[in-house]
Amino acid sequence: MHVDEEAGELVLELPPVDIPAHGADAGHGHAGHVTDALIGRVPVTGWLRGFRTELVDAHGDTVPSVLLHHMNLMTPDRRELFSPIMQRVAAAGHETAPVELPRMLGYPVAAGERLLLKAMVHNPTGTDYHGVRVRVRMPFTPGDAKLAPMHVFPFYLDVMPPAGIHAYDLPPGRSEQSWEGRPAVEARILALGGHLHKYAEVLRLEDVTVGKVLWETKPNVDDDGNVIGMPQDYLIKRLGIRLDPSHTYRLTAIYNNPTGEVIPEGAMGAAGGIVLVDRDAPWPGVDAADPQYALDVATQVEGKDAGMMNVNHEPAAGGATSHESHGEATPAGTLPEAAHQH
Repeated sequence: MHVDEEAGELVLELPPVDIPAHGADAGHGHAGHVTDALIGRVPVTGWLRGFRTELVDAHGDTVPSVLLHHMNLMTPDRRELFSPIMQRVAAAGHETAPVELPRMLGYPVAAGERLLLKAMVHNPTGTDYHGVRVRVRMPFTPGDAKLAPMHVFPFYLDVMPPAGIHAYDLPPGRSEQSWEGRPAVEARILALGGHLHKYAEVLRLEDVTVGKVLWETKPNVDDDGNVIGMPQDYLIKRLGIRLDPSHTYRLTAIYNNPTGEVIPEGAMGAAGGIVLVDRDAPWPGVDAADPQYALDVATQVEGKDAGMMNVNHEPAAGGATSHESHGEATPAGTLPEAAHQH
């Protein structure tokens, strides 16, 4: 992790991996390679204003974006808006377009804060690729900027329970999968996008308390039903979508599987975006003793199978030693209990 001052970006990069044609490794039901979760510290104080993901080979040449199944960037020291798991700072699939916020908006980070990066790469092509690195570039405003951006925070919602594996079996025909939750603080959604898999039709966000659909999107698909793109909605001109901590919200993914057979772990439904909060309102930190946080650490960092675990197990973070160091990323291991600060 380093700051590219000429480009004005914070740059994060994972170690190189070889990806053979028609990838042979299995990772959570997908043919692909899951990288280790690596953690590092932000080198300087400032604001992040978006992200884009690159894949380059051993020669530094760009390789097809289809090799990226997904990238997840998290912080273990802040919780999610709708659940007590680690905050998802950014996420992308091969279809995700670059995101850049206006200069008046920024996600605040301080020198020394931790970011955790992991990814899955796979190779549906007939070409071998060697030394492939996942690189994330994030437009960055330094902390000494004359005009400080307004504070925005990323948030993440999924149609499956927050902690654990989010791919699920897709039954034949039309089906719906939903999850409900309440936001921890009052906020306004300013931008929103989604992630769906093959045969998806709709991703929808509703305010269950008042019975109102707040947002709905449809994937861009090819003739075979493959998702080739997802719209990104910017809601700033409409002053965003207000979220009330006393209300319950539901995210629903709708699929129509024409194969007549169950597709194991063939579906996902996730939404991500940014919310505007009052500058004086602190973003809630995490509780390392919370069972959902512990399960999130176990699945996202330690790679354990959520289906084989009891959500009420002892927190994985308790009593562990820290594996981070300043200036370079290291294996995340088991996150230290100190992660519940902020």
